[in-house]
Amino acid sequence: MSKKLTPENEDRFQSLKRGLWIATFAAMALTAVLWCAIQLESFLIRDPQFMVALPPDPGDESPALEILGVTNSARSNIAAVFQKDYGHSLYMVPLRQRRDDILRLHWIQDASVTRVWPNRLQVRVTERQPIAFVRLDGEESMPLLDIDGNFLPRESQAALDLPVATGITRAMDGEQRRARAQRIAKLMRDAGELAKNISDVDTADPDNLKVMQEANGTAVTLIIGNRHFKRRLEKFRLKAEDLLRREPGKTIFDLRHEGSIFQRPPETAQRTEAAGPGE
Repeated sequence: MSKKLTPENEDRFQSLKRGLWIATFAAMALTAVLWCAIQLESFLIRDPQFMVALPPDPGDESPALEILGVTNSARSNIAAVFQKDYGHSLYMVPLRQRRDDILRLHWIQDASVTRVWPNRLQVRVTERQPIAFVRLDGEESMPLLDIDGNFLPRESQAALDLPVATGITRAMDGEQRRARAQRIAKLMRDAGELAKNISDVDTADPDNLKVMQEANGTAVTLIIGNRHFKRRLEKFRLKAEDLLRREPGKTIFDLRHEGSIFQRPPETAQRTEAAGPGE
């Protein structure tokens, strides 16, 4: 004779039974989800509609690749980062790795890589902003310099209306180059519309800049210090014609002293550096 379950045991049995049913359905659902995920992944990997198209000819860009934000950098260097992805599924492109690869390029400050389904990639880059060319001893070509003091190779034929910087060398550490680059950027920014007249900037002493420009058909050197750039350039602009007419052989002008412009002959160029601290 079977023993009848008590109400308390009956409740426990029903709870256990419900738990087993729930666990069974959950396992079946999880299995179904995993199977669907595997099938979907297989579909994304193998179906031709998701393939990143190969370039039509060697050296061309893939029609599946859209590159935005390029002005001075070489598009070909960015496109080359995706060489391994052409002919493969968009799903398999390692976006983070490709972004890291792009960030290793000289000109790229920031970048994003996005999948555009079903088979396209969009790359958006932020380039480093050049502030000057750099004349380096012993080198024929002049690299560009950005505001952080990085040397940038010339990769584009786009016209750049920038001054030529001297007083910067490859042997300098990053902080030394950065200090000079930021001083040039401040000069050009503060000078406003007068910046277009500046052809060269001597940064040998970043606290005592010297700029070269043309005034009334004569190449002049302006000792401009480290502040009040626009005010000093404007003062010289207003008095340049009179100064050059009175003493045309003196083409170096010290603008660091408020209210006065000291005019010097070219042979004193080196000695002017010792005339006083930058102001």
